Amino acid sequence: MTEVAVVGMGPWGLAVLERLVTGAIERGCGAPELTVHVIEPDEPGPGVYGGEQPDYLILNTPCGQHSMYPYPERASGRLATGFYQWAVDSGYQWVGDRCQRTTSGTPLTPHDFLPRRLMGEYLAWFYRCLVREAPSSVRIVRRPTWVVDVIDRGDREQVHLATGAVLDVDHVIVTTGHTGNRRAGPRCGSAIAAAPYPVTRLGRTVPAGSSVAVRGMGLVAIDVVTALTTGRGGTFVRRGGRLCYRPSGEEPGIALFSRNGYPYCAKSIGSADLTGRYRPRIFTTETALALRQAAAGGRPDDELVPLLLAEMTTCFYDQSARLADGPDVAAAVAEDLAQAWRSGRFDGAVAGYAARYGSFDAAAHLFAGDSEVFVSSKDYQSRVTEMLESDVSEALVPDGASPVKVAYEVLRVLRDTIRTAVEFGGLSLESHRHFQAHVRPRVARIVAGPPVYRSEQLLALIDAEVVRVPFGPSPMVTPDGDGDGVVIASRALDRPYAERFDRLIAGHLDEPTVHRSSSPVLSRLFERGRLSQFRLGGEELGSVQLTDAFHPVSSSGTVEDRLWLFGGLTEGARYYTAYIPSPASRVRAFVDAGICAQRILDGPS
Repeated sequence: MTEVAVVGMGPWGLAVLERLVTGAIERGCGAPELTVHVIEPDEPGPGVYGGEQPDYLILNTPCGQHSMYPYPERASGRLATGFYQWAVDSGYQWVGDRCQRTTSGTPLTPHDFLPRRLMGEYLAWFYRCLVREAPSSVRIVRRPTWVVDVIDRGDREQVHLATGAVLDVDHVIVTTGHTGNRRAGPRCGSAIAAAPYPVTRLGRTVPAGSSVAVRGMGLVAIDVVTALTTGRGGTFVRRGGRLCYRPSGEEPGIALFSRNGYPYCAKSIGSADLTGRYRPRIFTTETALALRQAAAGGRPDDELVPLLLAEMTTCFYDQSARLADGPDVAAAVAEDLAQAWRSGRFDGAVAGYAARYGSFDAAAHLFAGDSEVFVSSKDYQSRVTEMLESDVSEALVPDGASPVKVAYEVLRVLRDTIRTAVEFGGLSLESHRHFQAHVRPRVARIVAGPPVYRSEQLLALIDAEVVRVPFGPSPMVTPDGDGDGVVIASRALDRPYAERFDRLIAGHLDEPTVHRSSSPVLSRLFERGRLSQFRLGGEELGSVQLTDAFHPVSSSGTVEDRLWLFGGLTEGARYYTAYIPSPASRVRAFVDAGICAQRILDGPS
């Protein structure tokens, strides 16, 4: 009998459990006896998608792109049911802007961005399906508590639970999600920012009419702004094709700022995941492997960005040709550009297609604002508004067909290729720092944004002067010495601008760490030396040191081969781990979980 403890049962833990159950089903009578202890204090499955969240907190991916079974084409029955079909089968329809079980609402479509609480319901449902459909060889034991320690007992692991119970197991799989770090709150300069979640708490702690600064312009910041506007009773109406905001009178005054200085780009209406539909021709897996080998050999390893830009450009002209001249011409254009890249005539070939289909500067899109100069606060806010309006216009092109947006989407197709190049120490220390600080957040800004109507709402809030963006990129933040107040001062404007705010709220999440983790089990593992920080060039970088088989490396350099780590905790050593596992561009979680499951099911070698 093999015993496994899965610590945390959110989406990543569910991916591991699915692979264990499905692997046992596929092995039939040859499957080993297996006990899986599911250690999760809350309902197994939902993780951060709990059912208590208001409907205005929505997913940033269309519901038709989600399924917790990684290969739905290979299966039938309940496990193969995706999120969209589950929601339809459950009777959910739109009633205004709420999603309810009803027979008289507006039917859902696969392109809808549903409330996160529905995803939580789906994940909980999927967990129950796994429990019901697990073969007799797999025993799933739910333990509604948390782990406080894991101790190496030689040939097994001793898992200590908060209840006082102790489990002796063969493997411990840690999928604890976004664990917090030990400190009072996310720091912003020398000021401490209030945590963004749960956003419903902001209704009790942020008075109407007060002034609030939000650090961040991404998805978390949008949640905060939505809670302080829609969550306070504000409404949006459409007039002349543009959204307008009707304040409730309960809103605070809100100012947004960030290091980059620009909001996330919007998801298109009717957009589809291009994974499997678009074939990269320039930045391929083979290219990524060659890049990694060059870096390991001491050669330059800064070729990643040019490859990304070239693939974006190729995708733009592929889509432009597809719209203008059809798929055969599009394929020929893409192949010609790939050959031009290999022969060193890429810029000339691009210039030729620009004359035919229009120009596209991939670097200007990926690194928007990096070289811009702003005269004043008004000048900067006008530029932000202009960029939002342009992006909304592209996102509203029917069926997600905008060549600009399709070029953005190719970065989602390339996630695994990027992982091949950068994960597990694939970059030098200098390149890793540059990638984490400058490339990764810009990729996220243009491909991991909200649905387009969130950007339309932000424009309406700026029009109504409920939200402002007055500071320019990367302003300075200091406490004013009076309670929670802060002073924010521009650093990128020719005419300096500064303002005091009653409250600072973090519109972002810190990356989890092992050396400052607030998780009892992670702290104990780190104190015991069984977890160590990710290292490059002799420097510790805050993530966790992992082998490419997902085992942590101890402080003494030994591989902890009975421990496995997946998800947000590994960000840094790994790339782009904060997502719900699903087919297409989010299938990697299942692939990695499958490697773990196969090793466990195979037993000792």
